[in-house]
Amino acid sequence: METLTSKPSSIEDFKAQPSLWYKIHVFVFDLRNFHENSQAQERLDSVQDLSYIGAPYFDPVEAQQLKAYTTDGTNSKPLEIIIKDTLKERLERRMKKRVDTGDYRVCAAHDIAPIFEKAFDIKTKDLQTNTDFLALLDRSQLKLGGNDNWKGLPKKSFQPKNKRKKR
Repeated sequence: METLTSKPSSIEDFKAQPSLWYKIHVFVFDLRNFHENSQAQERLDSVQDLSYIGAPYFDPVEAQQLKAYTTDGTNSKPLEIIIKDTLKERLERRMKKRVDTGDYRVCAAHDIAPIFEKAFDIKTKDLQTNTDFLALLDRSQLKLGGNDNWKGLPKKSFQPKNKRKKR
């Protein structure tokens, strides 16, 4: 198994665990696409953990690593506390705004996905359009096969493209 013995302190620590790094991407993908993807909705509906960091996406060791992870610029708060604080704040805000409708629910896609995207530097658009990731997700779901080697999304190059010179 590819687990770390110490608390992950950087994104690189998670990248060193290809299976966990892949599951993080699947989780973000599911949060953003559960309306259009019935398998994503099924996976999200089966999550029991209040912070959404748990089975079926993450085993107990992985969940603890994620919950304990402190991201840059968050005043050293663990990810679990950031999620709980964000959900509490959003719920309080909704309670003030939605008195008329009585709809006080928080939305995982709008409330949790941005936290993960920022914490792990995941670009949703890149995730949704990467054919290799989508094929791997379709083929493997949450469990990478023996031949599957997930290294993450390719980095975008910001170098100028070779444009044709005008004559």
